[in-house]
Amino acid sequence: MDNYTLIKNSVENHAGGIAILLNQHSTILAVSKSIHAYCDINPNDFLEKNLSHLLSFKNFKLPEINIEKLYGEGNNNSVISINGKNFVWSLMSLNTHLEEKLFILIGNKTQSFNLGINESKFLKEIINSIPQYIFWKDKNSVFLGCNDNFAQLVGLSDPDEIIGKTDYDLSWTEEQSADFCRDDKQVIETGIPKLFYEEKQLQPDGKEHIVLVSKIPHISENTVTGLVCIYQDITDKKEAEHLKLENQMHKQALQEQRKFTQIANQVAHDIRSPLASLLMIVKSCSEIPEAERIALREAAISIGDIANNLLSQYTHKNTDLAPESQANQPMLVSATLMQLLTDKKYEYQNLPVKLTHEFSQKGHFAFIKISISDFKRMISNLINNAKEAFHFSNGKKAKISVNLDATNEWVTISIQDNGKGMSPELIRKIKQNIAVSEGKNAGYGIGLTQVRDTLRRHQGEICITSEVGQGTKILLTFPRFKAPNWIGEEIKLGKEDIIVILDDDASIHSAWDTKLDSLLKTTPSLQIKHFHQGREALNFLNSLAPEEKEKVFLLTDFELLKQELNGLTVIKKSGITRSLLVTSHYVKPFLRDQAARIGTKILPKQLASEINILIDSDIQYKNIEAKHIDLIIVDDDKRFSDSLTRRLFLDKKVDHYLDPYHFLKQVTRYPKNTKILLDNHFATNMTGIELAEKLHEIGYTSLYLLSGDTFKKSELPIYLTVIRKDDISSIKKLNNE
Repeated sequence: MDNYTLIKNSVENHAGGIAILLNQHSTILAVSKSIHAYCDINPNDFLEKNLSHLLSFKNFKLPEINIEKLYGEGNNNSVISINGKNFVWSLMSLNTHLEEKLFILIGNKTQSFNLGINESKFLKEIINSIPQYIFWKDKNSVFLGCNDNFAQLVGLSDPDEIIGKTDYDLSWTEEQSADFCRDDKQVIETGIPKLFYEEKQLQPDGKEHIVLVSKIPHISENTVTGLVCIYQDITDKKEAEHLKLENQMHKQALQEQRKFTQIANQVAHDIRSPLASLLMIVKSCSEIPEAERIALREAAISIGDIANNLLSQYTHKNTDLAPESQANQPMLVSATLMQLLTDKKYEYQNLPVKLTHEFSQKGHFAFIKISISDFKRMISNLINNAKEAFHFSNGKKAKISVNLDATNEWVTISIQDNGKGMSPELIRKIKQNIAVSEGKNAGYGIGLTQVRDTLRRHQGEICITSEVGQGTKILLTFPRFKAPNWIGEEIKLGKEDIIVILDDDASIHSAWDTKLDSLLKTTPSLQIKHFHQGREALNFLNSLAPEEKEKVFLLTDFELLKQELNGLTVIKKSGITRSLLVTSHYVKPFLRDQAARIGTKILPKQLASEINILIDSDIQYKNIEAKHIDLIIVDDDKRFSDSLTRRLFLDKKVDHYLDPYHFLKQVTRYPKNTKILLDNHFATNMTGIELAEKLHEIGYTSLYLLSGDTFKKSELPIYLTVIRKDDISSIKKLNNE
């Protein structure tokens, strides 16, 4: 039997007076059958009614009780005495762990209030049915009784065993017992209840619990004769509150971390754009003296290290990034090496170590298939070995160079230092896989065990050349892996191409001009168009005639700051078939997938200075003739457009389009005065009004909206004429215009 049913039954069978079970809204849930002894009423007549209906009988005259006011949220476990005309009433709140808060109103036909807990079977059932701990004492803090829960807590087999005991006789510590008695004394001497206070309680199980306590004086004939205490264990609740607070703090910290990560990402992006520009200019400007070009290149590398370190420190937990998997996968070697070199530079920043690198053009775009974590650990071990080959006490500066090159079949990585070198005997041991500990303080080898294992698993080879006192060079060779379909390795242009450059960073435009300068001199028929705003670029591209659009090669950034469009959207909506997404966000899997889906490739922005641009004589342009027709209907309801054509335009040349985006790709084939009938509601996220705006922007003048909607004049542009779909006569007039 559940708690609610037990309490309800106890109330209905109460025989020592009147008992009424209420909820917090004073709705009667049960009435004791003993009410017949005081008046001729049926208790069931008052069920689900407000308490005021019952108490209006003259026998039960009682001051108005506002239970909701007396017992706000959290105010439980109390007994309140209320003097009525013919009865003395006690109001007890019960915490039963039910959704609904319950109260018992008990009326005794007497002028003195006596709990009668020992004598009343009813109250025993009540106090034993609720999960709280209850006990009552005399004015000397001697126990007079308790409920089953409290007896079990203090290790008694029967509640009656507590009678005559004090707190000092129970399992509390002496300090705790003194505290309990001090609280008792305060309530008994003042006659003022001490309600809903928290205290720590060391229970018999040896664990410290937090309890919520209420102590209420027992008053008989205006004299305090003792007290009643009700308390409950709220340890779990407090722990949950603490956990919730910790979770909130953790959540706030995560939000701050994400915010900072976004800032770090943006700063890195902001650094990499001008950095790519600088590298393109340095590589392309032969007029700059060699010494200055080297200085500029080293400055650019240092700036790149800052950007890479930002990304490494603050974005390694970003779920948008490709995971550093243990599984073999195609890896862009140059990007991974650059990140690793950045980490090492910061690791060695307080040591006299200079780390340099040199990557060939083919090396920049080379892939191998390997576990990225294994590769990083391998290269890190080898660079650490090179650093360990120095005695920094002699004042000599360590120089470690990492070079990358590639052929069509192989990728080679060399790590060279100017350290103490290795003896022929040591090299022989290494080649024969004999464990060595030379050069290490702790005797755990020179890190080549992991290097050999990684090479063996990924079809790699190692070659070591060294001379004592001169240094060591380690050459790693891997099979070159076919580049994935998202990477742009070169730019092929036709002789009459229109190169459209879209980027929100002005320095990128200057850098592309510098890189393309020599090509423009040899191929003057090339054109370059620059755009900083995605919307302007899209409008331009969609304004081109089909034969002009075919000549476009689009170079666009992905992230256009504070703009509604990004580079991918511009490519998709313009329908450009030859394009390259130039971005530092190339590692994001979703970006690679989207690029592959729309048929474009990605150029990592840091490799923009390295990509080859060439004229491809095999590129031939199609001669697309303009298409002259009478009418275009753009509506995704094919039955409607077919029916309209058969009924009204059977003698006309009509083209039909179901998808507005597909229509935009083809629209430039039609003369600008072609009549275009548009539906307003498409299954896509574009409306007919938005489509009309795009058509107007590129010069189309005869635009009609066929719709069942009603529009205010202010909702429609002046270039768009609205005709209701059921207005056949108005549609038919288009036939004669």
